[in-house]
Amino acid sequence: MLLDTTMLLVGLGCALLIGLAKGGLAGGLGTLVVPVLSLTMDPRTAAALTLPILVISDFYAIFAFRGRWHWGHARVLLVGAMIGLLFGTATFSWVSEPVMRLLMGFISVAFVAANIAGATKISETPRPPALGPAVLWGALSGYTSFTAHAGGPPVQIYLLPRGLDKRTYQATVVLFFTLLNLAKVPPYVALGQFTQPVLMTALALMPAAALGVFLGVRLNGLIPEKPFFRLMLLLLMLTGLKLLWDGFTGLGWL
Repeated sequence: MLLDTTMLLVGLGCALLIGLAKGGLAGGLGTLVVPVLSLTMDPRTAAALTLPILVISDFYAIFAFRGRWHWGHARVLLVGAMIGLLFGTATFSWVSEPVMRLLMGFISVAFVAANIAGATKISETPRPPALGPAVLWGALSGYTSFTAHAGGPPVQIYLLPRGLDKRTYQATVVLFFTLLNLAKVPPYVALGQFTQPVLMTALALMPAAALGVFLGVRLNGLIPEKPFFRLMLLLLMLTGLKLLWDGFTGLGWL
């Protein structure tokens, strides 16, 4: 086990948060799991520990949202994500996580600010897949997801203006990250990230993630559609601010 008794409770809370995010309740706050775990371990170890929990949570979430996703949007996002994943694999040994988090934070906060200003509006009517933007945001998501499991904001930036209903939006996010997280497993194995302590700790945390998915799906259905998307924007802003803080402190600027 990588965690002592006190940090095991923190780890269980993180796993629960992952499940809630997969169930559609906690949104971008699932991005905060790796930074929290990184308080007591190497960030790359924290990322390796988180990946098996994400994969198991994905399978629960896929079952919960089965058949509700928009395959067209997921497909074009995945094209870009594979590009980002390959680049992340090639740069994993030397990438600066603080700089990456700064980039993600700026993008997230800028998107919410533009939405508040009216420059970027959530469409009320369905819009077809857009290959160019999908590949761009998908690639950024694939890269940041591989290095720190922080790939949520780019997907939100692409999907929120697409006019999807709440369930279709969440199901599409679930499908995208299920396939992306599975694609991340072979490179993590090749890089030697899945040590025995990592896998044993992940196994101990998985039940909390499964409970989180169940609670997230249940509570998600109680939230009306417009407040849901407002909540997603709020969570995106909070995630962006947290990523900015992580980036600045990681570089020693704060």
